[in-house]
Amino acid sequence: YRQGFGMLIPLILDQLSINLISVLATSMISASSQESVSAVSLVNPAIMLITALYGAIASGGAVIVAQYKGRGDEERVRLSAGQSMLAIFSAALLCSVLLIAGARPLLGLLYRGLDPAVMEKAVGYMRGFSCSLAPYSIYAAAFAAFRGAGATKVCMGMSITMNAIYLLASILFLNVLKLDIAGTALAYNVARIIGAAMSLVLITRPGGAICIGLRHVLTVSRPILRSIARLAVPFAVEQIFFNGGTLLAQTYMVQLGALAVAANAVGNSAFLMLYCTGTAVANLTITLVGQCVGRGDRQLARQYARGMLLLGTLASLASIALFLPLMNGILSLYAPPEETLSLVRRLLYIAMAGLPLFWALSNVLPNALRAAGDAGFTTAVSLVSLWAVRVGLGYVLALPLGLGVSGVWVAMVLEWAARGLVFLLRYRGEAWLSKKTLEE
Repeated sequence: YRQGFGMLIPLILDQLSINLISVLATSMISASSQESVSAVSLVNPAIMLITALYGAIASGGAVIVAQYKGRGDEERVRLSAGQSMLAIFSAALLCSVLLIAGARPLLGLLYRGLDPAVMEKAVGYMRGFSCSLAPYSIYAAAFAAFRGAGATKVCMGMSITMNAIYLLASILFLNVLKLDIAGTALAYNVARIIGAAMSLVLITRPGGAICIGLRHVLTVSRPILRSIARLAVPFAVEQIFFNGGTLLAQTYMVQLGALAVAANAVGNSAFLMLYCTGTAVANLTITLVGQCVGRGDRQLARQYARGMLLLGTLASLASIALFLPLMNGILSLYAPPEETLSLVRRLLYIAMAGLPLFWALSNVLPNALRAAGDAGFTTAVSLVSLWAVRVGLGYVLALPLGLGVSGVWVAMVLEWAARGLVFLLRYRGEAWLSKKTLEE
């Protein structure tokens, strides 16, 4: 537990830096114009739909690294990190080409009738952001490998450095040079290229937490790639359909008007601050449970999963207690009209009502199951709950029942509850601890 808490603090600082900088960046975009923040909010689900692919590979790689670390097999730790980097970079390069070439047709298909000014900004933002996917994949692969190995201080340093560069670049391009939405995309590219270079230095450094060479990246290890794929494919399917559901929700949210789209974007950005500590706990869960499973200690894996669930719940309560006194100050950064601000507050209160009750069950606990190799079950549950509750019920609440964007957020909380209950029942059984993950 001492080691666990030693790894947790850097992860919390990492998530705080990521989310705080995201809040500041979104507030700068919002200050540019409502059209800009609407364009970013409409494009983000489409981008996340594609980047979910290499995010899933990174998560699979983190689990495999953690399990080999638990076994004490350092050579396979390095080989797993290298194979993960090769797979993620290849996927990201393909996604980048597809998004750049298909930006306008894709957005035109998704958002028929969208305001032309918003459409032009959205197309430019998607193309500019897509250029950063390949360098970011290198950073993501290295970050996931270090996290799986338990080197969370290295992760924290990488994250804070890259996000600080992004913030400074955003200030330069948005506030000083007034490049509007193009400045946001340019800031991402600058930060991620530097982040990729930094990652390569750290992961190839002799004497570092993980020291890989070209042979670990370029030598194809089918057993390790199959192990990564066994975890990555279900998680990729889950993330693709999850972000597809979010994208579908955006398409019917457009019918609610620009005010609802802008309020949803600001609310989502501010909400990042509420669950950043919980996300750190969820990330730590993969490392701890994965290493216990790799060592063959199932009882300890169950014990850590239970401890992380409790810690995630306490983290949610603490986040709310800290956020409430600061909420008005944080929202003022976005400079929204009063009507938008009132709606954003309502959305955040809805989320805060369910956060301590259901968020850890639906986000921390599935990471414990995935770390043990139970990825197929978590994917199936997540997809059913997403499409039945968050998308389906969200549509009914938002449009036919007239709750508007508030209905979408109510459905989100109910989806946490439904998903979390099923994961809790799964955790209480034995099936999740009987999965075979590693291949020799």
